[in-house]
Amino acid sequence: MDNATASPRRRGRAPSLEKRRAILQAAIRLLAEKGGDGGSTREIADLADTTERTLFKHFGSKAALNQAAIEEVSIEFMRLAAFSRIHDPEPFTITEFRTWHAAFVTERIQTAVESPDSYRIVFSELLRDQPFTDRYTARWSQGVFTPLAAHLKQMQQRDLCSDRLDAEALASVFFALNLSYLLSRFALAPGREWKTREDLHAVTDAFAACCGWPPL
Repeated sequence: MDNATASPRRRGRAPSLEKRRAILQAAIRLLAEKGGDGGSTREIADLADTTERTLFKHFGSKAALNQAAIEEVSIEFMRLAAFSRIHDPEPFTITEFRTWHAAFVTERIQTAVESPDSYRIVFSELLRDQPFTDRYTARWSQGVFTPLAAHLKQMQQRDLCSDRLDAEALASVFFALNLSYLLSRFALAPGREWKTREDLHAVTDAFAACCGWPPL
C-alpha cells in the first residue's frame, strides 16, 4: 500500500507513570534484599502488581530496569534538604555550621530509617560496580564535597576554623566521620541498639575538634 494512502497507525495507551514508579520501587526493594542483580523480572512484576510485559514496555530490559533503579536511588541519596545550605554562598558562623552539621546527620539518619534500601544499594554498588562508582563520585564531588570544602576554606580565612588541615582535608574528615557512622549503623550492625542523641553529639564533637572548636 502506498504510504500516502495508508491508514494512520493506531496508537496504544501511553505507559502509566504510576505503574512505572511501582516497578521501579519493586526493583529497588529486591536489589536491596537480594543484592547482585536483584529479583527476577517475574518477582519484580509480582511485587509491583503488574505483568512482565508491562515491565518490559516501560524499561525494555532487566539490565535497563536495574540501571534505572540504581540511578534513582543514587540521585535521591543526594537530594536531601540539608545539602541546600552548602550551596548558599552566605558564610557560616561556627554556631551555624555546628547546627547545620547536627541537622545534616539527623536528616541522614531519618532518611536511612525510612528508606534503608537506599543505603544498602548505594553501598553495595559502590563496592561492586566501578562505572557506577565513577558516576556517583563525580556527582558527589561537584554537588556536595566541593561546595563544603569552599565553605570550610572561607571559615579558615575568617579565623573561624583551624587551618591545621587544609579545607579539602577537613571536608574529607567530615564525610569520613558521617559515612562511617551511617555505614556502621545501617549496614554493618543494624540490629545494635544505637543511641541517636549520644551518637549525634559524638560525631559532631569529633569534627568540631578537627576545627579547633570546644565540645558542646
